[in-house]
Amino acid sequence: EVFSEKGGFDVVIANPPYIRQERLTADKPLLKEAFPNVYSGVADIYVYFYRQGFALAQAKGILVFISSNKFLRAGYGKNLRAYLRDRTTLKTVIDFGDLPIFEATTYPCIVVAANRQPWDGTEVRALNIHSMTTLEHLADAVRRDGWDQARASLHQEGWALDRPAVLALIDKLRGTGTPLGTYVGGRFYYGIKTGLNAAFVIDSSTRDSLVHDDPVCVEVCKPWLGGREIKRWRVDWAGKYLIVLQNSADRDANNPWAHAKSKKQAESLFAQTYPSIYKHMLKHKSRLTKRSDQGKYWWELRPCEYYSGFDKPKILYPDIAKEPQFAYDTTGAYVGNTAYILPTDEFYLLGILNSSVTAFFYSQISSTYRGDYLRFIATYMEQVPIPDASPAHRAAMESVVRKLLDAEGKGPQVAGWERELNALVYELYGLTEEEIAIVEG
Repeated sequence: EVFSEKGGFDVVIANPPYIRQERLTADKPLLKEAFPNVYSGVADIYVYFYRQGFALAQAKGILVFISSNKFLRAGYGKNLRAYLRDRTTLKTVIDFGDLPIFEATTYPCIVVAANRQPWDGTEVRALNIHSMTTLEHLADAVRRDGWDQARASLHQEGWALDRPAVLALIDKLRGTGTPLGTYVGGRFYYGIKTGLNAAFVIDSSTRDSLVHDDPVCVEVCKPWLGGREIKRWRVDWAGKYLIVLQNSADRDANNPWAHAKSKKQAESLFAQTYPSIYKHMLKHKSRLTKRSDQGKYWWELRPCEYYSGFDKPKILYPDIAKEPQFAYDTTGAYVGNTAYILPTDEFYLLGILNSSVTAFFYSQISSTYRGDYLRFIATYMEQVPIPDASPAHRAAMESVVRKLLDAEGKGPQVAGWERELNALVYELYGLTEEEIAIVEG
């Protein structure tokens, strides 16, 4: 009766395989056709095993999976989250965070769900596990330490597993401000991907030598920052430069070889315009020619419409950090692909982003990686709520931010200034003493 038309298994239990989407390219059309309601072009294969698991279960059967927890918040898990929330009756969700349950780094979670439509008022038993010793009495821990969480709290943007008071605070913050993505008009600018840093990223002595031989090089040698050099309120520049030879197809490009009639003519013009850089690049020509991230010619960077954004004042931040690490730059520095920039000189926004409220909110919506690191990518950043403020309140915050920037976030007075900044931010969001206590842990 299991394999009949109205059959199916009473229980489906699995630890589905993990195969990254890059290895599934040839199969994606088939996966999309077979599993349209959970499909994503960048989903790991375990997403489709969830859907297949329910297809194998009988009408009221139970599915029990231990899988990666990335679908809880990742963009590719949006459709799966909607399917589990709206098409199944979730019983239990246990998140193990980055605990090493398996030898490989898998960030596991356990999902228990019934293969039937949920009803209004359905609650899910939820629990976050922080200790390996809990595994010895997991069922007891779920009963004793878990909590009943409303199905309605599982938003399609991402699932936050936490107690009602915390979830209520998250919803309050979301409703208080404008999402950052709207606030900045979607301008989350990814750092430059050169395809070969050995050719494009140079140290100070190499830059000085290039400029000495050819003074015009100063125009295309820009300060260069990696994500690790961007700290909270400051930048620890390592003295590196990026040779910015833009793609000849860029709208703001003014390259002499942009209208060359042949590759040979273009290379000749390059050699004439920047002879010392041409000589430097020529040593890497073989590898530069083979890279995927390049423009029309082997010495060019890939096309990019926002190069000019790096030259202006901007907020910048690393793509991976344990807490908000937003800094401000007026040097015209370019950043690598381990960092982002927001093209704005708004100190008020910088203060909000480095506040305890943003740290709390972001920890609830971002995927977590080994060592409690967070990913500061646009998918999550665009959700951060930015409240409105009166001119006087903005001025007060900007004054504190200027002090923190001038001190570069270092010194005995910084803690006091940050408390002052946080107090102003708490007031903006209208937080109560109890809510402030939740934010501050």
